Amino acid sequence: MSNREIQHLEKLARWLRYQSLVSTSRAGSGHPSSCLSAADLMAGLMFSGVFRSDIKHPTYFNNDRLLFSKGHAAPLFYALWALAGAIPSRELLTLRQFTSRLEGHPTMRFPYTLAATGSLGQGLGIGVGIALNAQRLEHLPYRTYVLLGDSEMAEGSVWEAIQWAGFRGLGQLVAIVDFNRMGQRGETMWGHDVNALRDRVKAFGWHVITIDGHNMREVISAYEAALRIKLQPVMIIARTFKGKGVSFMENQDAWHGKALKPDELERALLELG
Repeated sequence: MSNREIQHLEKLARWLRYQSLVSTSRAGSGHPSSCLSAADLMAGLMFSGVFRSDIKHPTYFNNDRLLFSKGHAAPLFYALWALAGAIPSRELLTLRQFTSRLEGHPTMRFPYTLAATGSLGQGLGIGVGIALNAQRLEHLPYRTYVLLGDSEMAEGSVWEAIQWAGFRGLGQLVAIVDFNRMGQRGETMWGHDVNALRDRVKAFGWHVITIDGHNMREVISAYEAALRIKLQPVMIIARTFKGKGVSFMENQDAWHGKALKPDELERALLELG
């Protein structure tokens, strides 16, 4: 991929950050810092040519699937589909309003949601079921991508899903871990020790790739490598920083679940450019 293409993807990631900040500030609630850490990962997935989907037909049988197991990053999820042209950008400003289909965590009211998430630890198990269906019942090539947070990697349900996917050799399943070190109550179990998680997941028969989740070239290389793996599920463990792109939020544990005030939003948007 050329430098120009990488720079374009980085620009799209900034747009996703911008919209995540604006929509949560407009709503007065949400999880903007959790969106900022995963913006590069999602821009790289959706707009590099890796993710295959008929945007106008979200239920098309051979679309690739995308699940946000970390459902509190819903503003990023909605911004991603807006950037893809699925919904108008102005709809992002209706986030969390009573009549809006853009709820605080993704639900089936939004047509691009595959499963309601937000109760952490549920998304990977759902993704395993979808990938198993593609492999064993439908015999179709679509891939299932699941975005997870590192906090939910402490959930037993996640490890049950990891074990089953490895046992079944679900080569059409890709888990993406936003390894940003922070949860709701401070540092997560492994902090930024990506090797600790890597070794555990590999023991269950997964192909594991560790990357800098804010280096777009590494992000794209990981997705392209995942496409070449056919007989194992793939986990991409991306070392990231919560609040990435905004200096006063980045890697700070005081920002979980807090929308920016108007003056803070102005400062943040100036930094994003």
